Amino acid sequence: MKLYAAQTSPYARKVRVLIAEKRAGARVELVLIDPWSDPAALHQAVPSGKVPALVTDEGWALGESWAIADYLDSVLPGPRLLAPDGPERWQALRRSALAQGLMDAVFAAVIEGRRPAGERSPGWVERQKAAIGRSLPVLEAMEPPALFDLGAISLACALDYLDFRHADLDWRAGCPVLATWFAAVDQRPSMRITDPR
Repeated sequence: MKLYAAQTSPYARKVRVLIAEKRAGARVELVLIDPWSDPAALHQAVPSGKVPALVTDEGWALGESWAIADYLDSVLPGPRLLAPDGPERWQALRRSALAQGLMDAVFAAVIEGRRPAGERSPGWVERQKAAIGRSLPVLEAMEPPALFDLGAISLACALDYLDFRHADLDWRAGCPVLATWFAAVDQRPSMRITDPR
């Protein structure tokens, strides 16, 4: 299999962490690319041109990190990182969806900040920061994940992306439980080897 990814993409990192947790790096070739340079191989794999994109052993492609993660979790050996059903699955999916929303808001603010000064929308950036501000207390109120499952992976990648792109936002001050949990999981080998810095 071949995974197209950008080094700094939190979406691609989520998939890369999952692969590392399943100890399946030898099964998936990592191709680091710049999606903003419109690489033909990426567009051939997924018309959206978004990363991550996975080309399977059968030759068909899959986009979107949540779909790729679900696929890889089911075909790669090792313990499942998303329960097949029941309350554990729904809580992992809930946490993953909240983390995805956090990633989306951070990413949107970053991209807006890269536009030429006269074309930026301060209102749009404030809207994204408000979404970040609403997401964090909800995540803080949830019981910290006991397992490093797909929901926890998504959350860890989202929080680290927030640190990476918006170090000025001191989220830890209002989220002590989340901060303690993140400090521990951020030391996992899968998080260290995928760190975008």
